[in-house]
Amino acid sequence: MAQLFLVRPTRMPRFRLVFTFAAATLLGLLAIVAPVWILDMRRYSAPLFPLIRSGVEGMSLLTLVFLFCAGFLVGCFGVGHPFLLGIATVALLPILAIAETSLSSATHNLWPLEFIIYGVISLCAVAGAITGRFAMRLVKTTRV
Repeated sequence: MAQLFLVRPTRMPRFRLVFTFAAATLLGLLAIVAPVWILDMRRYSAPLFPLIRSGVEGMSLLTLVFLFCAGFLVGCFGVGHPFLLGIATVALLPILAIAETSLSSATHNLWPLEFIIYGVISLCAVAGAITGRFAMRLVKTTRV
């Protein structure tokens, strides 16, 4: 009779998974903030994160392109399911909104709608992660 042994995953794949999700959240944050600098948008005031608020308030097509690129990068080089990687790119935005709301109740009055918008824009990053994963599989299988 065969014995069943539970094998713990090694530290390296777990570290790579954590690193991938951390990189996804930071790239997503950069994708939100970078258009503020590039397009020289209006700066808004906020209790904690004025630059992030400026990026969220002034979302443009460039923001969506950057989110797609962030998803593409983590889809190519990261580990994990592409759907979760795409969601991870905007996962920090609701957390930061909750932090601002706890500090000042006058901000984020329409937070349910705001969180739905975060979910919708994460679809750009999900599409990027799926495309990146497909591109890496295509490159790995067509090596000459």
